[in-house]
Amino acid sequence: MASQQVVGGYNVEIFMGENFDRKFLCNHCSLILRDPVQSYCGHRFCRSCMESIIRSHEQVRCQSCIEEGTMDEEYSILKMDQMFPDNAVRREMGAMAAKCINPNCTWKGIFKQYEAHVAECKFKQVPCQLCGSLIEPQALQDHMTKECTKRKIACKHCQSEVVVENLEAHNAECPKMPIKCDSCGKKKIPRDKMQHHIDKECSNQKVPCLTDCGEISRDKFVEHLDKRPGIHLKALLEQLNTLHNDFNSRLEAVVVQSDLGQFISHITEIKQKVQQQEQLIQTLQGHQAANGTPANSNPSVIQAKVQALELKTGTFEGIVTTLHREIERCITAIENVERGRQGEKQVVDNLEKKIRALERSISLKDVALAEQELRIKTLELTTYDGTLFWKISEWSKRRSEAQSNQVTSLYSPIFYSSKNGYKMCARLYPNGDGMGKNTHMSIFFVVMRGNFDALLQWPFSYRVTFMLLDQNNKEHQVDSFRPDPNSSSFKRPTTEMNIASGCPLFIPLAKLDDPSLAYVKEDTMFIKLVVDVPRG
Repeated sequence: MASQQVVGGYNVEIFMGENFDRKFLCNHCSLILRDPVQSYCGHRFCRSCMESIIRSHEQVRCQSCIEEGTMDEEYSILKMDQMFPDNAVRREMGAMAAKCINPNCTWKGIFKQYEAHVAECKFKQVPCQLCGSLIEPQALQDHMTKECTKRKIACKHCQSEVVVENLEAHNAECPKMPIKCDSCGKKKIPRDKMQHHIDKECSNQKVPCLTDCGEISRDKFVEHLDKRPGIHLKALLEQLNTLHNDFNSRLEAVVVQSDLGQFISHITEIKQKVQQQEQLIQTLQGHQAANGTPANSNPSVIQAKVQALELKTGTFEGIVTTLHREIERCITAIENVERGRQGEKQVVDNLEKKIRALERSISLKDVALAEQELRIKTLELTTYDGTLFWKISEWSKRRSEAQSNQVTSLYSPIFYSSKNGYKMCARLYPNGDGMGKNTHMSIFFVVMRGNFDALLQWPFSYRVTFMLLDQNNKEHQVDSFRPDPNSSSFKRPTTEMNIASGCPLFIPLAKLDDPSLAYVKEDTMFIKLVVDVPRG
């Protein structure tokens, strides 16, 4: 099976030492560059990071430019056709000291040899087939049998197979899990036996008695019968009368229907109920005899108690009815308030939508205005005679940003060899690039894709002259070169611009800072660029 492409850079621990140049870090994943490419704005990325960033978009703004506050609508748009391999950085990285970061591996060498070593390293971690974690090969078996959260084990209560990470959820519903009865406190009752315990065994569960008695705890039910034998006897007699009446009514129904089988079944059922009631009466009489209570309670006393209970019941029913009406009025008022609140919320939501729509409209107008201002500024600075005068303000700030690798290069305004001629610009590295890094200021010439390229002569072959102007008019710094016709930098552009070419050692930084020369005056620098294109 083909291996998937690795997205992102290398671990920063690969490089030995902590003071390596931050230009080796990807501006997207912040890891060591893997297959480094440089964008039009000068920032470096892993090729895979760049492909993942703009895979689903035609163009994306460079986040590093946005964070640095150097966003430029023309130069800070990331496009794959404007990326070019940064071979200079690749060579510098290849010569740096590196080490293997696999646990227990002692290999050390240079970064160029790192990939070959990793492919054969015997300490390279392999993924667990169950959870996907990276584990050393010698510890993989122990991990899969003792540590992996995806391995299966047998539940010690019900013996079913459970994944370790789901064990807690399984225990919460395992039918054989021993649990405690919240009512009586008895422990180690299997979960599937708890309902039977509550229905038949739990001493604190309530069991029903007469309507006046309510529900009584199971462990106090016999004691309750002993305390009120007369009332319970009376209730049993009433139940017997009810059964007798029910028997007579059913008997009549059975006779009318002339169904002998159904008649016999009704008789058998009623006999069983009568026997049960007789047994209960005998039990109550035995309790009365044991407690010295006469079997025949005073009917007048019982009647008086029944009337008193009926009076209390009527009073409570009146109170409950009044409370019920009050609750209904409260519910109606709450519903009215809620309807009003919903209406107000709808109004607020509509206003918020209108505000968001207005904000979007204002933002679009601001963007359009900024684009027009940039276009006007560009048109003001554009020349059509092959000569560029470039004024660079706030030089100290731009020099500092380049030294800290925040913004390593600057692009000049666009200029043309003629109205229908070549489209060109310059690219300046305040702290140097390539061979001139940290020692010289570097300047390069860039051929850009123009509207009239099909009518022009290719490759570009005209002499290019750079001039750093001494503002005291004493000693201008001048350098020039004639393009190499075999270089891709001077062929007809197929992207927005070709790879820059020029003078990496244009002027030493020490000379640039010489106070006797006025290359920088009042924090401003002037550069002149002349292209020797014949005037038609």
